[in-house]
Amino acid sequence: MFLEVFMSLRFSPQFLRTKLLAAGLVATSLTLAGCTAATESDRSATSTPQNAPSVQAALAHEVTVFRSPTCSCCGQWIEHAKAAGFKVKDEVTEDMGAIKQQYGVPENLTSCHTTVVGDYVVEGHIPAEDVQRLLIEKPNIAGIAVPGMPIGSPGMESGDYVEPYTVFSFTESGETAPFAEHL
Repeated sequence: MFLEVFMSLRFSPQFLRTKLLAAGLVATSLTLAGCTAATESDRSATSTPQNAPSVQAALAHEVTVFRSPTCSCCGQWIEHAKAAGFKVKDEVTEDMGAIKQQYGVPENLTSCHTTVVGDYVVEGHIPAEDVQRLLIEKPNIAGIAVPGMPIGSPGMESGDYVEPYTVFSFTESGETAPFAEHL
């Protein structure tokens, strides 16, 4: 119906050319603007963030995970670390107490598995992002730990339920401080 009404109107050829030219310019401008926006987003998607080299350097570290042969959640944490890009060496051992003592994990921060990465000890179900942060920031500490086995932490997932938990840093002398909060 609109087309019939439009066609029944008598417009001068000059008027039609002007309107068609204007409509063409608008369409061309929108197309070019869309292409420019797409190019900018493509550029930002393929450019590396400022800290990307640091993240890549962090992921270049091999992590050695010491775990009990009967612990399935440790295997799930290993899969979490691999999915984040870490190279994982899986060391199954019967004497986790000796490993924790060897690497100086404070008794109040112990969990089921102990990981060594670079000069740091990573105890328990710590998110890969926290391990990356540790390796990028290189704080003067012995390591980081999540005591126990909080539900919802990497390797301890249970549906949508997530227990709030804290990742603690610890020094060789046993001093602790919060490193990251996961709520």
